[in-house]
Amino acid sequence: MCLETSRNTLIINCEHFHMICFLVVGLLFVFQSRRNLCEEALLKIKGVISFTFQMAVQRCVVRIRSDLKAEALATAIASTKVMKAQQVVKSESGEEMLVPFQDTPVEVEQNTDLPEYLPEDESPTKEQDKAVSRVGSHPEGAASWLSTAANFLSRSFYW
Repeated sequence: MCLETSRNTLIINCEHFHMICFLVVGLLFVFQSRRNLCEEALLKIKGVISFTFQMAVQRCVVRIRSDLKAEALATAIASTKVMKAQQVVKSESGEEMLVPFQDTPVEVEQNTDLPEYLPEDESPTKEQDKAVSRVGSHPEGAASWLSTAANFLSRSFYW
């Protein structure tokens, strides 16, 4: 299984990928534009598989190929000019510590041929007065409560 944790970091190691947790200074939940900047910076890096944000605590968990370095991600985030990444690591006692990256930029292979995403239009839905409804349900009245009671009795008691 791929959940073998590295010696003192929050990096989940696997043969094919790593998961790294960053504290992104400047990633505030009140600024949606900063999250978009961070997304664009991470999407451009070749080797990033997926990422999720925890906006309330300014965290970003990134899943990357095993041959990509965390410094490359920090460089990409720092290239936004309004955010800076620090890696979240665990000490031997289990406490979380922040490890800043050097200001020296790392050469990163970038994805330049990104496909356009589909628009996020809402699909037309039929408005209903209930959150959940059964298919073929009977109208409210005597027939529906009687069949409900009969079903309850037949399923509840051993005949």
